[in-house]
Amino acid sequence: MMRRSGMACGLAASLLSLAATPAAAEVTVTLPVATTPALGEIVAGTMPTVFRIGVDGSVTRISGDAVRLSNAPVTPPTMRLTCGLLNLANLCLVRNIRITMAPQASGTIASLTLFHIGAVTGTTFSGGAPTDASTMNFQLNPMGLGVVTIQFGMDITVAAGQRGATTTRYTVNADFV
Repeated sequence: MMRRSGMACGLAASLLSLAATPAAAEVTVTLPVATTPALGEIVAGTMPTVFRIGVDGSVTRISGDAVRLSNAPVTPPTMRLTCGLLNLANLCLVRNIRITMAPQASGTIASLTLFHIGAVTGTTFSGGAPTDASTMNFQLNPMGLGVVTIQFGMDITVAAGQRGATTTRYTVNADFV
């Protein structure tokens, strides 16, 4: 009888230590590339110029006087989130996901100055859709075991007197809350 009780306590302690183990699932972010869509060649302006890339890939000059030589749309920025299953798939079913988006120094003629979030498929926003921001932090409701897709746009500012090809960089991180 004592031996059974000792085994039961040992089993309970083992289960408790497993419950205290950190989560072994992760959210994987996939971007087409970690740079903005290619705006193409820009002819220099006399003042900073802002080009807005819409969530549909449309490009509009919203201020300034630089000229984009192409009038073609670009590939819309889109991120895909998947749940990497190592041991605990249920995290994807019950935990919210925090998304952080931030521009990175690019060393080129342009800089990413504002993110715009568009449609999300595969889940919904927790607390409502985020407002446009230069660095974005928002949460999604649990994603389940499927794929989440988020379309987004951005504003790119080209410095005065600059011409050439535009490239800017950004990072997107996702983690469980």
